[in-house]
Amino acid sequence: MIGAGFAGLEAAKAAHRVKGVEVVLVDRHPYQLFSPLLYQVATGGLPEDDIAYPVRAAIPGVTFVRGEVVSVDAQRHRVRLSDGQDLDYDQLIIATGSVGTTFGIPGVEEHALQMKSLKDARTIKQRLFGTYEDVQEGRLPREALRVVVVGGGPTGVEVAGSVAELQRSMDREYPEIASYASVSLVEAGPRLLPSFSEESSNHAREELEDLGVTVKLDCAVDRMYEKDVHLKSGEILPAGTVVWAAGVAAPEQWSSLARTGSSRRVIVDEFLRVPGVPDVWVVGDTAAFSEDGDPPLPMVAPVAMQQGRHVVRNIAALVSGRLLEPFRYADKGQMATIGRRRAVAETPQGIRLHGTPAWLAWLALHVAYLAGGRNRVSVVADWCWNYLAWGIGPRRAVID
Repeated sequence: MIGAGFAGLEAAKAAHRVKGVEVVLVDRHPYQLFSPLLYQVATGGLPEDDIAYPVRAAIPGVTFVRGEVVSVDAQRHRVRLSDGQDLDYDQLIIATGSVGTTFGIPGVEEHALQMKSLKDARTIKQRLFGTYEDVQEGRLPREALRVVVVGGGPTGVEVAGSVAELQRSMDREYPEIASYASVSLVEAGPRLLPSFSEESSNHAREELEDLGVTVKLDCAVDRMYEKDVHLKSGEILPAGTVVWAAGVAAPEQWSSLARTGSSRRVIVDEFLRVPGVPDVWVVGDTAAFSEDGDPPLPMVAPVAMQQGRHVVRNIAALVSGRLLEPFRYADKGQMATIGRRRAVAETPQGIRLHGTPAWLAWLALHVAYLAGGRNRVSVVADWCWNYLAWGIGPRRAVID
């Protein structure tokens, strides 16, 4: 299987428990990245190793190959890695997640910071904190402290709220310049968190504005330059840092293997197989799976984990001559955090939580999903410390 994210790791664990099955897992990184908490690394709330868990420790007994897949020969059942190594397979599971997409908007690739990897989070962190030092020492103008976040989905809301809280905490260290810092959240649609109810969307906006975030709705980005963001309305937003959280897509490499849909996601059947491509299955963000003609399922961890486990059950059924089972997603709800004691959560049963109850539910769920006992304990300890003394924590360890 290719990819050690949420879907790939769940599939590897499930397959390892099937008698007589040999599992080979390939990924370019030797760790599983807990991407929902990347924004906390980017804003200094957590150290990097809290959200990265070694793959070999997570799946003892499974063969792990560190490498990057460059091609798949479905007819010969062979995967080629960038170093020239070939791996043969009987059944192939592709679980490569998603990558950032710029929608072809000029300047985004060159000037905006995306957040899909530890390297990205590290770059944002260095930019945010380094800018304070540069402004303090006169190497940059005060306008460089302005941050623009593009994208009003959960990631954009979480980043904007976290940056706003960070900016509040900097007053103790940079009292002469801290008041010049600001954060704006730009969303092309009519409201934030479009997958949530209107009530939760409005609550998220109110909470962000209470933190000092300038929320701009119905504002699409037209182009971007090094020091400002141009909107289609003609408005220009000066910015020292731009964080792009406006969308993701499946890796482009699979477009040559199978038919793809929106966001380059590989179209799969009800069993998560690729039609017309023998013995290849696709799960998680890379897969375009829909039920009863509905839009593809969202690119979130619960979908990926459920699909990872389900495809292994279907492979086991195929090998033993049993009927395959169509995938059915068990929706347990959605949530987004805005800041400390600020969050929104909703369930399919209509339960809506806002504020502290939603925030506590968000904390508990993310701790439960983290891989490794040490990581869970460390994250909880860091969160407790940050809650009591925000601004004096892991963010101190900024490497030039």
